[in-house]
Amino acid sequence: MVSRLVEQKGLDLFIQTMDNFLAFTDSQLVVLGTGDRYYETQLWQMASRFPGRMTTQLLFNEPLSRRIYAGCDALVMPSRFEPCGISQMLAMRYGCIPIVRRTGGLVDTVSHCDPVNETGTGYCFDRYEPMDFLTALIRASEAFRYKSNWHRLQQRGMRENFSWENSAKEYLKVYEEVAATLTPQMSEEPAV
Repeated sequence: MVSRLVEQKGLDLFIQTMDNFLAFTDSQLVVLGTGDRYYETQLWQMASRFPGRMTTQLLFNEPLSRRIYAGCDALVMPSRFEPCGISQMLAMRYGCIPIVRRTGGLVDTVSHCDPVNETGTGYCFDRYEPMDFLTALIRASEAFRYKSNWHRLQQRGMRENFSWENSAKEYLKVYEEVAATLTPQMSEEPAV
């Protein structure tokens, strides 16, 4: 997790869920960020319960965040609300699979993985509930065991294009559609 450590980012859900996830899997976890003292303390205490498997780095460090995206297999973003979200897009560029709650900008940028049809770019859950988040984590953890499928999922995410180029093309199409519906003036002379 690379995040501001505030309520918006789903830290309460994260704290409720990650103890169980770490207790029943062999996963490792790194948290990078700063924010509310309560969440910082809770994450630091959780890291002390899982020595060697979890670290909490209470700082803002852009170069380190990029190394985390590049070195991790998945990024968790259980946001309560998320107007845009940048971390999931950065993570996908580095081949790090986002596990997100479907809200705000996360809905627009991460699609749920369907291994049968080989579609999607991450793992999503809808309700802001610990069991829903844990289910998404377990699905991703189980999928990680199938390395060739995971690699294809990473490639799909890395191919995503979030530049303004696509948005600009969509805006241009809308403007052209509107312009095509306009009728030219019958005459330039004022009516008498």
